Amino acid sequence: MGKSGAALGIIGMILAAGAIGFSFVVWNGQNTNSSAFADLTDAFNDLESDFNNLTDTLNNLTQTIVVGIWDNLDDNLDFAPYNLQDYWLVEVGDNKLNNTDYISVSNTNTRFTLLQAGWYRIHLNMLLSSISSSSIYWTIILKDGDIEFYLDRHGTSGTVDSTFHYVDASAFVYSNGTNYFEIYGDSNGDSFFISSDEFNQLKIEYIAT
Repeated sequence: MGKSGAALGIIGMILAAGAIGFSFVVWNGQNTNSSAFADLTDAFNDLESDFNNLTDTLNNLTQTIVVGIWDNLDDNLDFAPYNLQDYWLVEVGDNKLNNTDYISVSNTNTRFTLLQAGWYRIHLNMLLSSISSSSIYWTIILKDGDIEFYLDRHGTSGTVDSTFHYVDASAFVYSNGTNYFEIYGDSNGDSFFISSDEFNQLKIEYIAT
């Protein structure tokens, strides 16, 4: 049952409780026999069971588990073809949280293998510097070496307003338990950099269902 189903369940049980309460008033006013009272007791017991089932459903609704947080991002040029200042991998530095039941980090902290099958949310905050005029800058997620999702695109005109660009983007990705993910920057010829650690953070969450 989803969240909307749970909400409908709550409404239904409120209506049921009202109906049972009305039945009790009618029974009490008419002084009916013990059989009617037993039926009313059964109805209350059924309602209690429904409430317990709904509680279990609410407890099992989708939750997110933060499984990785890293600061101090850097542009890594160690792995071809991502070995140019206009074409590099995001490298994570200061580790705030890394749940090794869910994530394995390798390749000089540029590759993230997501170990539990399911959906993950990747959120990236990153300040880019040396932004030039008449250029396009991409930030892209790779899955097993292939493009999975375009996190950010920043294009500039002939007159650039700022030499900085702030990336604040998220994507949902699926792992079968062995898939690995990387993030890379690409400007097709114009050198650019990750700047100012205070602005940068990578967070990965596991979507528990």
